[in-house]
Amino acid sequence: MPFLRLFFFLLLFCVPLTAHSGVTAADFPGTTIWYAHADLEQMRSSPAGEKLYDWLNGEVFTEIYEEVGIDVGKEMDRITAFADLERGAVLIVEGLISKEARDKVLALATITTTPDLRSSGGKNYYQFGDENDSAASAGNHFDSLEDGGYFSFDVKHKVIVTSTEDQMKALLKSGGKITGMASHPNALFVLTADRSLVQAGLRTDELVDDDDDWDSNILRNTEQAALLIADDDGLLAIEAQLVVNEPGMAESIGGIINGLISLQAFNSDLDPEILSLIKNTKVDVKDSTLSISTVVDPALIVAILDD
Repeated sequence: MPFLRLFFFLLLFCVPLTAHSGVTAADFPGTTIWYAHADLEQMRSSPAGEKLYDWLNGEVFTEIYEEVGIDVGKEMDRITAFADLERGAVLIVEGLISKEARDKVLALATITTTPDLRSSGGKNYYQFGDENDSAASAGNHFDSLEDGGYFSFDVKHKVIVTSTEDQMKALLKSGGKITGMASHPNALFVLTADRSLVQAGLRTDELVDDDDDWDSNILRNTEQAALLIADDDGLLAIEAQLVVNEPGMAESIGGIINGLISLQAFNSDLDPEILSLIKNTKVDVKDSTLSISTVVDPALIVAILDD
């Protein structure tokens, strides 16, 4: 659906690579399957984030503007997306969200369907495509919104998109604030930093395939994965964590990664900047948690992205 492609496209480029305080475990329901948060405002205003933002603006936002006429850099400050088992997928875009941008989104929505205007607690929202009455029917993946869902502009400075009506009503009632459950025993962990640029995490159950190779075996024994990119005095601090469910697996994976780092550290064919990145990479294992972290010049990341 054209008007949703704007959000899908933006999220796709932000996640693989977000201060206000970012997001924490308290911001998500205990049944959250995956989450992603990108802070474009922080990117624009921080030394390291600015270089990433310039790349996004040139490679992604310009194309979005040419396709749908919406200036992402002008309209959007933060994006949060997640899905949980009980209420499906959610996307919340924060920013100035001008009337012109809202009108264009609504116009795009009418190209393939006729949105049904509804209201809850005095706030309006639209239903589009297939009617979803439960998370099971709506699905927990972001692409489930291509078949149908709900969107609203009635919370100030926010666009809210959900796959279930229940979730839309709850978010309209709370003013777009997600009701989290950090105390849930199996809640997803969320990596945080003072100047977060990107945060993302997921449960890895659905990523496992039937192959017997070593990477599939790692996924099969991994419960959760999380990623954080933050501004660290002009450099990009990158951290990834895995929580595994089999004793000794974290140590084994850590040993493999350390071995690969050691081998590449003496590879004279590598670019000096890549060698520096490899040598700055640290691997830490604590109980069932494996952490991989590094600090890198943002110009190097942009150069890699350009390649």
